[in-house]
Amino acid sequence: MSVESARAYIERMRSDEPFRRTVNDCASEEAGWQLLEQHGYCFTEQEFKQAQALIYQEYGITPL
Repeated sequence: MSVESARAYIERMRSDEPFRRTVNDCASEEAGWQLLEQHGYCFTEQEFKQAQALIYQEYGITPL
């Protein structure tokens, strides 16, 4: 599991509309995590939050 994987996931969600729709259309949270694993992503919720904070910092975004 890694922050790098979470960051790659976030970047793909921002740039790949068909992938984003597929993830968002998952029937359940568990199905969503399984889909991410099938696509090679492996991260925890904490790692996702760390990656998100890094991206916010990089782009000068202040979270709400």
